[in-house]
Amino acid sequence: MKKLEPFVFLDDKQWSPQWEEYLHDTLLFIPSKIQEILCITPIPDTTEILIVTDNGTFINNKSILTTLHSFASAHCYPNYAIISDSLKRFKYFGQYKIPWFCPNFALFPLESADQTIWLNPLKILTIFKHDGQYFVEMINGLILLLPISKRRVTKHAEITSLLLATISRGSFHTTRPGTTPLDFLDLPNTPFARYLSKRPLLQEFITPIGKLKKQYEISYALYHFPDLIAESDEDYEDNWL
Repeated sequence: MKKLEPFVFLDDKQWSPQWEEYLHDTLLFIPSKIQEILCITPIPDTTEILIVTDNGTFINNKSILTTLHSFASAHCYPNYAIISDSLKRFKYFGQYKIPWFCPNFALFPLESADQTIWLNPLKILTIFKHDGQYFVEMINGLILLLPISKRRVTKHAEITSLLLATISRGSFHTTRPGTTPLDFLDLPNTPFARYLSKRPLLQEFITPIGKLKKQYEISYALYHFPDLIAESDEDYEDNWL
């Protein structure tokens, strides 16, 4: 698809008047006030980031991973470090550019996790090419310049959507009927979602029910094991005294 009419876009690597205009109405980031994130992008020439949601845009002076950690903590969602360790045990979720997820939505990074755009795959309206460059348009109308090709973005979106469907199946398989990933995804009626629905990874599940949850529990235990050992040693010393 080629967008013929003039359009305004943001480039996460280069400041422009469009950035100044877009940031005019942003609010300070308060994790507990946000329910679902459409995308996150670094703001060029600053250490700040932009968090885009259905209910407005927010700004934060922390890194993207720190921001996601704050958001997860505020909503009692999984720890990204544990998520990453869990997903790396399954080769089809990749070893790099690991998605972030919670029970309601997921995000994937385009490049290195802390210095790149993160997208919610189900909030993408379309991806198009203009003058040799790729752009993504989100459902709220925001257009971002993509640093990678449409093929790579689509692949990341496909993997992330499979992950979200796997999580949803593990949580709702007793109340939500279905056998394929598409049965557990609330895909919007958008060009990108229609294209995504035809992708091979979303036609059948790769992991049995509960396997990802079990791996997360193992990773969680290993992540907290040093703290448990330290507490155990302290208790032992107290008892000895």
